[in-house]
Amino acid sequence: MATPKPAEKSVNMGRWISQGWDLIFSDIGPVLLLTLIYLVVLVAASSTIVGWFIVTGPLTVGFFYVIFEKRRGNPIKIGDIGAGFNLFVAAALSNILISILVSIGLAVCIIPGILLAALYLFTPAFIADQKLDFWEAMEASRKLVMPHIFEMSIFVLLLALINLVGLLLCGVGIFISIPLSFAAVAVAYDDLVGLKKKTVKKTKAD
Repeated sequence: MATPKPAEKSVNMGRWISQGWDLIFSDIGPVLLLTLIYLVVLVAASSTIVGWFIVTGPLTVGFFYVIFEKRRGNPIKIGDIGAGFNLFVAAALSNILISILVSIGLAVCIIPGILLAALYLFTPAFIADQKLDFWEAMEASRKLVMPHIFEMSIFVLLLALINLVGLLLCGVGIFISIPLSFAAVAVAYDDLVGLKKKTVKKTKAD
């Protein structure tokens, strides 16, 4: 007898954004500080194209790592944003490849860029949670999103709109829109994939 396939999980953008909102506002002080550090480092690195490409990937993976820890019920540790640099090669290479692909897609006809952004949306999440290499993470994201490509493209556009509104609010709004976007994607990942459970090493005394 063939083993039945597990039921395919559905996309629920409203729930993801709502739970993401609750996630960041349950610890808003550290979240704001985390976002400030993220933005300051990005701005500093963006003085050169090479610096921006090198830093953005690991910082993004680190941000997801922090949000995932919060999702697991652990307190936010600001220093954990550096966790992405422990996965530097996967984080940096995936960011470079995705940025190039999305840029080409946007230049060609906009829609291909949006589709590519949706397909690879979960790449840094897979790296942060499962420590996959850059290609494995990109493929895992693509395979996850492909059955829901239309809905996930809408989700990407919705997140872009949220960040645009945040930017238009004198720039201050991005301190909410950026962590909200990360949190919504983190909730979506947990919903569709499930966060990897961390194993606790037992000591001899145990």
